[in-house]
Amino acid sequence: HRIDKMVNIEVLSNVKAQRRDDLEDIGKLWQLRKLGVVIDDKKSHLGNLLKAISDLHECLRSLSITIPATTLNGTLSSPELPDDIGSRIEHHPKILESLSIRGARHLFPLLTRGGNNKLAKVTLSGTPLNQDDLKVLAKLPKLQCVKLRHISCTESVLIFEQADFECLKYLLIEGSNLTNITFEDGAACELEKMVLSSTGIESISGVDKLPNFEELELNNNSCGRLLSSFHNAKQIAKLTLRGTLLKQDDLQIITKELNIRCLVLLDKSLDVSQNQITFEKEEFIWLNLLMVDCSAITKIDFNNGSAPRLEKIVWSHFTSLSGIDNLPRLKELEFNGKVVPKEVKEAIENNKRINLKCNEP
Repeated sequence: HRIDKMVNIEVLSNVKAQRRDDLEDIGKLWQLRKLGVVIDDKKSHLGNLLKAISDLHECLRSLSITIPATTLNGTLSSPELPDDIGSRIEHHPKILESLSIRGARHLFPLLTRGGNNKLAKVTLSGTPLNQDDLKVLAKLPKLQCVKLRHISCTESVLIFEQADFECLKYLLIEGSNLTNITFEDGAACELEKMVLSSTGIESISGVDKLPNFEELELNNNSCGRLLSSFHNAKQIAKLTLRGTLLKQDDLQIITKELNIRCLVLLDKSLDVSQNQITFEKEEFIWLNLLMVDCSAITKIDFNNGSAPRLEKIVWSHFTSLSGIDNLPRLKELEFNGKVVPKEVKEAIENNKRINLKCNEP
Protein backbone atom coordinates (compact mmCIF):
# COMPACT_ATOMS: atom_id res chain seq x y z
CA HIS A 1 0.00 0.00 0.00
CA ARG A 2 1.25 3.47 -0.98
CA ILE A 3 4.30 2.07 -2.72
CA ASP A 4 4.54 5.40 -4.55
CA LYS A 5 6.20 6.89 -1.45
CA MET A 6 9.32 4.79 -2.12
CA VAL A 7 10.47 7.09 -4.89
CA ASN A 8 14.05 5.78 -5.11
CA ILE A 9 13.24 2.07 -5.26
CA GLU A 10 14.95 0.29 -8.19
CA VAL A 11 13.81 -3.35 -7.84
CA LEU A 12 10.30 -4.55 -7.09
CA SER A 13 9.75 -8.25 -7.79
CA ASN A 14 7.74 -11.27 -6.63
CA VAL A 15 4.84 -9.09 -5.52
CA LYS A 16 1.10 -9.45 -6.00
CA ALA A 17 -1.03 -6.40 -6.51
CA GLN A 18 -4.00 -6.50 -4.16
CA ARG A 19 -5.82 -3.52 -5.61
CA ARG A 20 -5.76 -1.80 -8.97
CA ASP A 21 -4.64 1.42 -7.23
CA ASP A 22 -1.41 -0.37 -6.27
CA LEU A 23 -0.64 -0.78 -9.94
CA GLU A 24 -1.24 2.92 -10.58
CA ASP A 25 1.20 3.77 -7.79
CA ILE A 26 3.91 1.59 -9.35
CA GLY A 27 3.84 3.88 -12.38
CA LYS A 28 5.16 6.72 -10.20
CA LEU A 29 8.41 4.93 -9.34
CA TRP A 30 10.59 6.54 -11.99
CA GLN A 31 13.80 4.92 -10.72
CA LEU A 32 12.38 1.42 -11.14
CA ARG A 33 14.53 -0.75 -13.42
CA LYS A 34 13.21 -4.22 -12.51
CA LEU A 35 9.54 -5.10 -12.00
CA GLY A 36 8.06 -8.54 -11.33
CA VAL A 37 4.36 -8.64 -10.52
CA VAL A 38 1.47 -11.09 -10.25
CA ILE A 39 -1.96 -9.70 -11.10
CA ASP A 40 -5.49 -11.05 -11.19
CA ASP A 41 -7.18 -11.80 -14.51
CA LYS A 42 -9.20 -8.61 -14.44
CA LYS A 43 -9.42 -5.98 -17.14
CA SER A 44 -8.96 -3.17 -14.62
CA HIS A 45 -5.80 -4.74 -13.15
CA LEU A 46 -4.26 -5.47 -16.53
CA GLY A 47 -5.15 -2.02 -17.87
CA ASN A 48 -3.56 -0.29 -14.87
CA LEU A 49 -0.45 -2.43 -15.17
CA LEU A 50 -0.03 -1.51 -18.83
CA LYS A 51 -0.54 2.14 -17.91
CA ALA A 52 2.20 1.82 -15.28
CA ILE A 53 4.55 0.18 -17.80
CA SER A 54 3.85 3.06 -20.15
CA ASP A 55 4.71 5.57 -17.42
CA LEU A 56 7.98 3.72 -16.74
CA HIS A 57 8.97 3.45 -20.40
CA GLU A 58 12.24 5.35 -19.92
CA CYS A 59 13.61 3.40 -16.93
CA LEU A 60 12.30 -0.19 -17.00
CA ARG A 61 14.94 -2.76 -18.02
CA SER A 62 13.44 -6.02 -16.72
CA LEU A 63 9.74 -6.94 -16.63
CA SER A 64 8.01 -10.10 -15.41
CA ILE A 65 4.22 -10.50 -15.53
CA THR A 66 2.27 -13.46 -14.19
CA ILE A 67 -1.47 -13.87 -14.63
CA PRO A 68 -2.68 -17.09 -12.96
CA ALA A 69 -4.38 -19.35 -15.49
CA THR A 70 -8.12 -19.71 -15.19
CA THR A 71 -9.78 -23.11 -14.98
CA LEU A 72 -12.45 -24.13 -17.44
CA ASN A 73 -13.98 -27.60 -17.11
CA GLY A 74 -10.93 -28.81 -15.19
CA THR A 75 -8.38 -27.61 -17.74
CA LEU A 76 -6.09 -24.61 -17.58
CA SER A 77 -6.67 -21.85 -20.08
CA SER A 78 -4.83 -18.64 -20.80
CA PRO A 79 -6.97 -15.52 -20.29
CA GLU A 80 -7.95 -13.60 -23.40
CA LEU A 81 -6.94 -9.96 -23.70
CA PRO A 82 -9.67 -7.33 -24.11
CA ASP A 83 -9.68 -5.86 -27.62
CA ASP A 84 -9.00 -2.31 -26.47
CA ILE A 85 -6.34 -3.08 -23.88
CA GLY A 86 -3.51 -1.92 -26.13
CA SER A 87 -4.71 1.68 -25.82
CA ARG A 88 -3.41 1.75 -22.24
CA ILE A 89 0.19 1.71 -23.51
CA GLU A 90 0.84 5.22 -24.71
CA HIS A 91 4.61 4.80 -24.58
CA HIS A 92 6.35 1.48 -25.16
CA PRO A 93 9.41 0.55 -23.05
CA LYS A 94 12.49 2.03 -24.68
CA ILE A 95 15.30 0.21 -22.88
CA LEU A 96 13.61 -3.06 -21.86
CA GLU A 97 16.18 -5.88 -21.97
CA SER A 98 14.38 -8.82 -20.33
CA LEU A 99 10.70 -9.78 -20.64
CA SER A 100 8.94 -12.71 -18.96
CA ILE A 101 5.22 -13.38 -19.39
CA ARG A 102 3.29 -16.22 -17.81
CA GLY A 103 -0.33 -17.05 -18.48
CA ALA A 104 -1.39 -14.02 -20.55
CA ARG A 105 -2.53 -14.77 -24.06
CA HIS A 106 -0.64 -12.74 -26.68
CA LEU A 107 0.42 -10.03 -24.26
CA PHE A 108 4.01 -9.95 -25.49
CA PRO A 109 3.23 -8.40 -28.95
CA LEU A 110 1.84 -5.35 -27.12
CA LEU A 111 5.04 -4.94 -25.13
CA THR A 112 7.44 -5.46 -28.02
CA ARG A 113 6.00 -2.82 -30.31
CA GLY A 114 7.41 0.63 -30.71
CA GLY A 115 10.80 -0.25 -32.18
CA ASN A 116 12.40 -1.80 -29.11
CA ASN A 117 15.97 -2.59 -30.06
CA LYS A 118 17.32 -3.50 -26.59
CA LEU A 119 15.28 -6.61 -25.77
CA ALA A 120 17.73 -9.53 -25.39
CA LYS A 121 15.81 -12.13 -23.38
CA VAL A 122 12.19 -13.31 -23.69
CA THR A 123 10.52 -16.03 -21.61
CA LEU A 124 6.96 -17.15 -22.40
CA SER A 125 5.21 -19.62 -20.10
CA GLY A 126 1.77 -21.20 -20.15
CA THR A 127 0.59 -19.31 -23.20
CA PRO A 128 -0.47 -20.24 -26.74
CA LEU A 129 2.01 -19.68 -29.54
CA ASN A 130 1.63 -19.81 -33.30
CA GLN A 131 3.78 -19.04 -36.32
CA ASP A 132 2.69 -15.39 -36.39
CA ASP A 133 3.73 -14.98 -32.75
CA LEU A 134 7.12 -16.44 -33.59
CA LYS A 135 7.52 -13.83 -36.31
CA VAL A 136 6.97 -11.09 -33.71
CA LEU A 137 9.92 -12.45 -31.73
CA ALA A 138 11.96 -12.99 -34.87
CA LYS A 139 11.97 -9.28 -35.71
CA LEU A 140 13.51 -8.19 -32.39
CA PRO A 141 17.00 -7.12 -33.53
CA LYS A 142 18.94 -7.82 -30.29
CA LEU A 143 17.15 -10.96 -29.09
CA GLN A 144 19.72 -13.48 -27.82
CA CYS A 145 17.77 -15.79 -25.49
CA VAL A 146 14.30 -17.34 -25.96
CA LYS A 147 12.68 -19.65 -23.42
CA LEU A 148 9.34 -21.26 -24.26
CA ARG A 149 7.93 -23.10 -21.24
CA HIS A 150 4.73 -25.16 -21.36
CA ILE A 151 3.45 -23.35 -24.41
CA SER A 152 0.66 -24.74 -26.57
CA CYS A 153 1.27 -24.46 -30.30
CA THR A 154 -1.79 -24.47 -32.52
CA GLU A 155 0.08 -25.94 -35.50
CA SER A 156 2.36 -28.23 -33.42
CA VAL A 157 5.16 -27.09 -35.76
CA LEU A 158 7.41 -24.04 -35.51
CA ILE A 159 9.41 -22.80 -38.50
CA PHE A 160 12.41 -20.53 -38.02
CA GLU A 161 12.42 -18.69 -41.33
CA GLN A 162 15.30 -17.38 -43.37
CA ALA A 163 17.04 -14.26 -41.99
CA ASP A 164 15.02 -14.42 -38.74
CA PHE A 165 16.49 -14.42 -35.22
CA GLU A 166 19.76 -12.88 -36.37
CA CYS A 167 21.25 -12.62 -32.84
CA LEU A 168 19.65 -15.65 -31.12
CA LYS A 169 22.23 -17.65 -29.16
CA TYR A 170 20.16 -19.71 -26.69
CA LEU A 171 16.85 -21.55 -27.25
CA LEU A 172 14.95 -23.51 -24.59
CA ILE A 173 11.71 -25.39 -25.24
CA GLU A 174 10.10 -27.11 -22.27
CA GLY A 175 6.93 -29.14 -21.93
CA SER A 176 5.27 -28.06 -25.17
CA ASN A 177 3.04 -29.97 -27.57
CA LEU A 178 5.41 -29.33 -30.46
CA THR A 179 6.19 -32.29 -32.70
CA ASN A 180 8.54 -30.64 -35.18
CA ILE A 181 10.93 -27.69 -35.43
CA THR A 182 12.35 -26.53 -38.75
CA PHE A 183 15.28 -24.20 -39.31
CA GLU A 184 15.36 -22.77 -42.79
CA ASP A 185 18.67 -21.97 -44.43
CA GLY A 186 19.88 -18.64 -43.03
CA ALA A 187 17.73 -18.69 -39.86
CA ALA A 188 19.20 -18.28 -36.36
CA CYS A 189 22.75 -18.21 -37.69
CA GLU A 190 24.18 -17.27 -34.25
CA LEU A 191 22.41 -20.04 -32.29
CA GLU A 192 24.92 -21.75 -29.97
CA LYS A 193 22.88 -23.82 -27.51
CA MET A 194 19.52 -25.61 -27.60
CA VAL A 195 17.77 -27.19 -24.60
CA LEU A 196 14.79 -29.51 -25.11
CA SER A 197 13.08 -30.53 -21.89
CA SER A 198 10.07 -32.86 -21.43
CA THR A 199 8.84 -32.21 -24.94
CA GLY A 200 6.95 -34.31 -27.47
CA ILE A 201 9.24 -33.20 -30.28
CA GLU A 202 9.83 -36.04 -32.70
CA SER A 203 12.12 -34.39 -35.24
CA ILE A 204 14.16 -31.26 -35.83
CA SER A 205 15.25 -30.38 -39.33
CA GLY A 206 17.82 -27.93 -40.61
CA VAL A 207 20.21 -28.02 -37.62
CA ASP A 208 23.07 -28.79 -40.00
CA LYS A 209 22.52 -25.26 -41.37
CA LEU A 210 23.27 -23.63 -37.98
CA PRO A 211 26.97 -22.77 -38.25
CA ASN A 212 27.52 -21.83 -34.58
CA PHE A 213 25.39 -24.55 -32.99
CA GLU A 214 27.76 -26.27 -30.53
CA GLU A 215 25.77 -27.46 -27.52
CA LEU A 216 22.68 -29.67 -27.20
CA GLU A 217 20.94 -30.59 -23.94
CA LEU A 218 18.12 -33.13 -23.71
CA ASN A 219 16.15 -33.37 -20.45
CA ASN A 220 13.60 -36.11 -19.84
CA ASN A 221 13.23 -36.99 -23.50
CA SER A 222 13.46 -40.14 -25.57
CA CYS A 223 17.08 -39.97 -26.61
CA GLY A 224 17.39 -42.05 -29.77
CA ARG A 225 14.37 -40.55 -31.51
CA LEU A 226 15.64 -37.02 -31.12
CA LEU A 227 19.33 -37.68 -31.69
CA SER A 228 18.61 -39.10 -35.12
CA SER A 229 17.43 -35.60 -36.13
CA PHE A 230 20.96 -34.27 -35.60
CA HIS A 231 22.68 -36.75 -37.89
CA ASN A 232 24.34 -34.05 -40.04
CA ALA A 233 25.12 -31.59 -37.23
CA LYS A 234 28.84 -32.28 -37.06
CA GLN A 235 29.41 -28.91 -35.39
CA ILE A 236 27.85 -30.05 -32.07
CA ALA A 237 30.73 -30.32 -29.58
CA LYS A 238 28.89 -30.81 -26.26
CA LEU A 239 25.98 -33.13 -25.53
CA THR A 240 24.22 -33.26 -22.15
CA LEU A 241 21.64 -35.96 -21.37
CA ARG A 242 19.70 -35.37 -18.16
CA GLY A 243 17.04 -37.80 -16.98
CA THR A 244 16.95 -39.09 -20.55
CA LEU A 245 16.29 -42.63 -21.72
CA LEU A 246 19.64 -43.79 -23.12
CA LYS A 247 20.33 -47.20 -24.61
CA GLN A 248 23.52 -48.72 -25.94
CA ASP A 249 22.16 -48.27 -29.48
CA ASP A 250 21.84 -44.54 -28.85
CA LEU A 251 25.59 -44.40 -28.27
CA GLN A 252 26.02 -45.69 -31.80
CA ILE A 253 23.97 -42.74 -33.10
CA ILE A 254 26.05 -40.28 -31.08
CA THR A 255 29.43 -41.62 -32.17
CA LYS A 256 28.56 -42.14 -35.83
CA GLU A 257 26.70 -38.93 -36.48
CA LEU A 258 28.25 -36.34 -34.12
CA ASN A 259 31.79 -35.14 -33.38
CA ILE A 260 31.19 -34.86 -29.64
CA ARG A 261 34.05 -33.45 -27.56
CA CYS A 262 32.21 -33.27 -24.24
CA LEU A 263 29.60 -35.83 -23.12
CA VAL A 264 27.62 -35.30 -19.89
CA LEU A 265 25.31 -37.99 -18.46
CA LEU A 266 23.20 -36.86 -15.49
CA ASP A 267 20.36 -38.36 -13.42
CA LYS A 268 19.09 -41.77 -14.48
CA SER A 269 20.34 -41.33 -18.02
CA LEU A 270 20.19 -45.05 -18.79
CA ASP A 271 17.51 -47.55 -19.71
CA VAL A 272 16.55 -49.38 -16.51
CA SER A 273 17.05 -52.73 -18.26
CA GLN A 274 20.79 -51.98 -18.49
CA ASN A 275 23.37 -50.77 -16.02
CA GLN A 276 26.47 -50.69 -18.17
CA ILE A 277 27.80 -48.57 -21.03
CA THR A 278 30.51 -49.85 -23.36
CA PHE A 279 32.71 -47.63 -25.49
CA GLU A 280 33.60 -49.73 -28.51
CA LYS A 281 36.66 -49.53 -30.78
CA GLU A 282 36.77 -46.43 -33.02
CA GLU A 283 33.89 -44.81 -31.15
CA PHE A 284 33.98 -41.23 -29.79
CA ILE A 285 37.22 -40.44 -31.56
CA TRP A 286 36.87 -36.68 -30.78
CA LEU A 287 35.79 -36.99 -27.13
CA ASN A 288 37.95 -34.96 -24.69
CA LEU A 289 35.80 -34.84 -21.56
CA LEU A 290 33.34 -37.34 -20.06
CA MET A 291 31.17 -36.44 -17.06
CA VAL A 292 28.92 -39.06 -15.43
CA ASP A 293 26.69 -38.57 -12.37
CA CYS A 294 24.01 -41.17 -12.80
CA SER A 295 22.92 -43.77 -10.26
CA ALA A 296 21.53 -46.04 -12.99
CA ILE A 297 24.96 -46.45 -14.62
CA THR A 298 27.02 -48.80 -12.45
CA LYS A 299 29.85 -49.56 -14.90
CA ILE A 300 31.54 -48.02 -17.91
CA ASP A 301 33.85 -50.13 -20.10
CA PHE A 302 36.45 -48.68 -22.46
CA ASN A 303 37.51 -51.19 -25.09
CA ASN A 304 40.88 -50.88 -26.80
CA GLY A 305 40.74 -48.21 -29.51
CA SER A 306 37.76 -46.30 -28.06
CA ALA A 307 37.84 -42.57 -27.21
CA PRO A 308 41.49 -42.11 -28.28
CA ARG A 309 41.47 -38.36 -27.44
CA LEU A 310 39.76 -38.61 -24.04
CA GLU A 311 41.79 -36.58 -21.52
CA LYS A 312 39.54 -36.22 -18.47
CA ILE A 313 36.78 -38.20 -16.74
CA VAL A 314 34.59 -36.82 -13.95
CA TRP A 315 32.37 -39.41 -12.31
CA SER A 316 30.47 -40.25 -9.12
CA HIS A 317 30.53 -43.11 -6.62
CA PHE A 318 27.64 -44.84 -8.41
CA THR A 319 29.82 -45.86 -11.34
CA SER A 320 32.94 -48.00 -11.76
CA LEU A 321 35.39 -47.59 -14.63
CA SER A 322 36.96 -50.46 -16.54
CA GLY A 323 39.58 -50.30 -19.27
CA ILE A 324 40.97 -46.83 -18.60
CA ASP A 325 44.38 -48.33 -19.44
CA ASN A 326 43.08 -48.35 -23.03
CA LEU A 327 42.81 -44.54 -23.11
CA PRO A 328 46.16 -43.27 -24.43
CA ARG A 329 45.61 -39.55 -23.70
CA LEU A 330 43.86 -39.84 -20.33
CA LYS A 331 45.52 -37.41 -17.91
CA GLU A 332 43.01 -36.60 -15.21
CA LEU A 333 40.37 -38.42 -13.19
CA GLU A 334 38.03 -36.50 -10.89
CA PHE A 335 36.04 -38.65 -8.48
CA ASN A 336 33.04 -37.39 -6.46
CA GLY A 337 32.90 -39.95 -3.70
CA LYS A 338 34.77 -41.49 -0.77
CA VAL A 339 35.97 -44.91 -1.89
CA VAL A 340 37.90 -45.01 -5.15
CA PRO A 341 37.05 -48.16 -7.14
CA LYS A 342 39.75 -50.86 -7.00
CA GLU A 343 40.26 -51.07 -10.77
CA VAL A 344 40.89 -47.30 -10.90
CA LYS A 345 43.56 -47.50 -8.20
CA GLU A 346 45.30 -50.31 -10.06
CA ALA A 347 45.21 -48.42 -13.35
CA ILE A 348 46.75 -45.32 -11.75
CA GLU A 349 49.52 -47.39 -10.13
CA ASN A 350 50.38 -48.87 -13.54
CA ASN A 351 50.19 -45.52 -15.32
CA LYS A 352 51.82 -42.62 -13.49
CA ARG A 353 50.67 -40.00 -16.05
CA ILE A 354 47.08 -40.19 -14.71
CA ASN A 355 46.31 -37.76 -11.88
CA LEU A 356 43.44 -38.49 -9.49
CA LYS A 357 41.45 -35.80 -7.70
CA CYS A 358 38.88 -36.82 -5.07
CA ASN A 359 35.97 -34.61 -4.00
CA GLU A 360 34.41 -36.20 -0.94
CA PRO A 361 30.72 -35.38 -0.49
